[in-house]
Amino acid sequence: MTYKFSKKDAGPIDEGIAQESIKRYQDKNPNAIRAYFYGDDIIRKVIDHKEAVGMRIYFGLADNGQIQLFLVGAREDGSNIGLNNVGGNVTQLAAKTTTTQGTVGDNGYSCPPYCP
Repeated sequence: MTYKFSKKDAGPIDEGIAQESIKRYQDKNPNAIRAYFYGDDIIRKVIDHKEAVGMRIYFGLADNGQIQLFLVGAREDGSNIGLNNVGGNVTQLAAKTTTTQGTVGDNGYSCPPYCP
């Protein structure tokens, strides 16, 4: 499958729909991480790469079993910037990944404990 990614992909959602979806997740997973905070600097560092049209957010597991999120720039052709072949051939897009001096974002603040 060939797809051309764009800076215009994705979009806003109704706040009520988002709140309902978040509530369903939190009700089913009361002790799980609910969110991560990432500062503007790391987000911009990932997406300001000259080839980036957006980013992917990969799920991972820390040594302690806690969910981690990794911010990875993505090119128009769907290949990743700065993350090499995630878990082997996880998807067709991951197979195209290269390591062109991109930044992979991590170290977000989890909620809990950093919650509003």
